Amino acid sequence: MERQEQKALVEGLQAGDRDAFNSIFRAYYDSLVNHCVRFVVDADAASDIVQSFFVKLWMMRDRLDIRQSLDSYCFRAVRNMSITYINKERVRPETSGQVLDEEPDAADPSSNLYVDDLEAAYQRIIAEMPEKRRQVFMMSRFDGLRNAEIGTRLDLSVKTVEAHVTAALKQLREGLKAYL
Repeated sequence: MERQEQKALVEGLQAGDRDAFNSIFRAYYDSLVNHCVRFVVDADAASDIVQSFFVKLWMMRDRLDIRQSLDSYCFRAVRNMSITYINKERVRPETSGQVLDEEPDAADPSSNLYVDDLEAAYQRIIAEMPEKRRQVFMMSRFDGLRNAEIGTRLDLSVKTVEAHVTAALKQLREGLKAYL
């Protein structure tokens, strides 16, 4: 995909254009799943990770700060999400293979309300974070930037970036305790 076309799609996405989002999804979905499978090996898990990436991409569209190409952004974000998935699986190996059993039933309206409530709570907690903490957290988790890179961009030490990320995760854990 040409750089100009990528730029136009990103601008459309940031403006909330569903057609731009759908174009990005169609252009990248299969190659991102293939990329993800190289890390997580499980095709179903890879598909879930890529779908989660696109959900986050849409939800965070108005705060996107893509400084490199759309290709680089998508592949780096999926790689980071894959690594996070692998690390979580190492910590809790007993949950492997049970993920589908634990997902809410899409046909059950109460589970849809639960997911909606959870999403609203998540967005509210992020919005309530102090500005710098929220900025660091979003650059870390949604832009896939390393702590040193965030520190350079925001003129902060790596330790300060780590402290902001830790505090943001703690705030999310505490705020979402009722949902977990």
